Amino acid sequence: MRGSLLLSFPSRPLLFSLAVAWLTACSSDGGGKDAVESATAQNESKISSADVTEKQEADARFLVKTTSNALLEVELAKLAQARATTPAVRAYGTRLVQNRLDLLAALRTLADAKKLALPAALGADEQAAYHEVSTKTGNELDKSIMKLLVKAQKQDDNAFDDMKDDAYDGDIRGFAAKYQRPVSEELDGAKEVADVTDDLP
Repeated sequence: MRGSLLLSFPSRPLLFSLAVAWLTACSSDGGGKDAVESATAQNESKISSADVTEKQEADARFLVKTTSNALLEVELAKLAQARATTPAVRAYGTRLVQNRLDLLAALRTLADAKKLALPAALGADEQAAYHEVSTKTGNELDKSIMKLLVKAQKQDDNAFDDMKDDAYDGDIRGFAAKYQRPVSEELDGAKEVADVTDDLP
């Protein structure tokens, strides 16, 4: 049934602590298994056994993909903090890390409530994309970080905009509605910084 329960999240300090602990503990992909594929398979199994709808499958895919993108964005933001040469890129990385850690904690709370699995590490595609960026240096690194961040955040923005209206589950609709504007604003910020890096030699 469609619901409309409001989500209640822990305090910001607790969110940060939980998210850091989660990311640290799950930095590997569980013995070589693709974390995104594993989470998707677990959810499909539960959905199949529960005989639920395609819209509920779409809800689960939204949570998995959003988590996968957020994990990638955290790693790119950390890379920007550590190695970017452009001040604007480093500053954006600092802001984005905290925002995405908060989002990941909220995603975990929601998924646990819905008994859905989320990836605890980068999937194979995300690992490959991150590795390609991380091999670069100087201005090329800064440009590549921002290009990939904009790409991932465009996906986020489109997904949140769709799911705030189309999600089957009322709590997931509420989650998407709550975070859609911050996600969109972060995309705007990423585009502005990407414009700065585009002017680099």
